[in-house]
Amino acid sequence: MVVVTKGRARKRVVEEGDRFEEILRAAAELFYEKGYHATTMQDVADRVGMLKGSLYYYIDSKEDLLYITLDQVIKKGDDYFLQKVASARDPVEKLRRAIEAEIEYVIRDQVTVGLFLHEFDTLSEPRRRRILARMRRFQNRYIEIIREGQAAGVFRELDPRLAVYGILGMCNWVYRWYRPDLGFTLGEIATVFTNLILEGIVKRDASKARGRAKRGATTRATARR
Repeated sequence: MVVVTKGRARKRVVEEGDRFEEILRAAAELFYEKGYHATTMQDVADRVGMLKGSLYYYIDSKEDLLYITLDQVIKKGDDYFLQKVASARDPVEKLRRAIEAEIEYVIRDQVTVGLFLHEFDTLSEPRRRRILARMRRFQNRYIEIIREGQAAGVFRELDPRLAVYGILGMCNWVYRWYRPDLGFTLGEIATVFTNLILEGIVKRDASKARGRAKRGATTRATARR
C-alpha cells in the first residue's frame, strides 16, 4: 500500500489492524478534541504509543494527517451515497435514500465529519481546492436527483443547488447535537429529517407523476437488459 503526500509515494507499513489507519484515527480524535493547531505530533505519537520520529515514516507533516482524513470524509460519504441510492428507481426514493445515507454517515463518523466542518479552512489552498472539487462532484449527485424529479413533475420548481445546500446543511449539523443518550435512534432521526425535507420539495399532487416516473424507469431498465 502507498500513501501519496506532497507529490511522492511513501511506503506504508501494513500490520495487523493497519498501523497507518490507527495513526489517522488518533490524529482525527485529537484534532477534534483539542483543535488542529493545539495538537502536536508528540500528542499523536503518545496516543498511538510510538516515537514521534516514527510518524514521519508515514507522513511528512501534521497537515498530511489532516488532509488525508478530510479527503477520506468526502470519498467515504460519496461511496456510501452511491451504495444506498444505486437500486432506487424514481427521484423521490433516490432523494429519500440519499438523505438517509447522509444522516447515517454523519452519525457513524461523527468525529471526522465534525473535524471536516471545523478544520477544512486550515488546509493549504492547493489542498482545499482538491477537496472542493470532490465536494462539488458529491453535491452534483444531489442536484441531478432534484433536476430529475423536476423533469418528472414530482419536485417543486426551486433552485436545485440552493436546495442541496439546505439539505446537506441540515443533515451535517446533526454531528453538533447527536448523542446516544438523547434517546433518538438513527432510524428515527433519518425518518423525521427525510419527511421534513421531502415535504418541502415534493409536490402535493406528485403521486401520478411519480407513478409515471417509476414506469419510465422500469421501462428503461428493461430495455437495457
